[in-house]
Amino acid sequence: LTMKEKFVIAKDADQCIFSADRNIKFLPGQYMEWTLWHKNPDKRGIRRYFTIASSPTEKEMMLGIKFYDQSSSFKKTLMRLKPSETIVASQLAGDFTMPKDKAKKMVFIAGGIGVTPFRSMTKYLLDKKEKRNITMFYANNSFAEIAYRELFEQAEKELGMKIHHVLKDTANVPTHFAYKKGLMDAETIRREVPDYKERVFYISGPKGMVDSFKKALSDLGVSRTHIKTDFFPGFV
Repeated sequence: LTMKEKFVIAKDADQCIFSADRNIKFLPGQYMEWTLWHKNPDKRGIRRYFTIASSPTEKEMMLGIKFYDQSSSFKKTLMRLKPSETIVASQLAGDFTMPKDKAKKMVFIAGGIGVTPFRSMTKYLLDKKEKRNITMFYANNSFAEIAYRELFEQAEKELGMKIHHVLKDTANVPTHFAYKKGLMDAETIRREVPDYKERVFYISGPKGMVDSFKKALSDLGVSRTHIKTDFFPGFV
């Protein structure tokens, strides 16, 4: 894949857009192994698994990447990648995909940049004008860290998706913006999604968040077969 452009999508997070030399067929929510050769790689190496942020309906391949002060040599190299430079993507995989039954009701639970598979799914549904019964909870530390906000607002208007934002830090939040202060918990799900036992849950974010919600949903009586998890390697 060839780097086309890169721009900021949230605090400390960029969208990397690549052009491909061939048509890549994938399902919204799947991931690939990304290899970036660079000098003196650290112990985390030259490969990462990243979920594809783009939809199959889009021509380019996209990644949503969170950067940290202590980012790996891989991420630092990716951050410096210039247009026309390349990265290798291979080994398409993943079953973190929407049910084939379009009538099946879903809940998306995202933490930070773990929202990228839901960006892929939502863009796909918008482009296909396909309405599904979806409630989404998106947790961030602050308003500035929300990625793809405009896309999800569009999905609310055009598809009827229900979006619930959860923020720890309430500073600098626009007065018109609807959100819940604090932490996501099982009680939030019970209150906002009374038919939760009928839904399929998708959880993507830091490992601690994913494990916590998997347990919380099990405690609520949600069947294991209705819980799909995706530890998002983009955090490491």
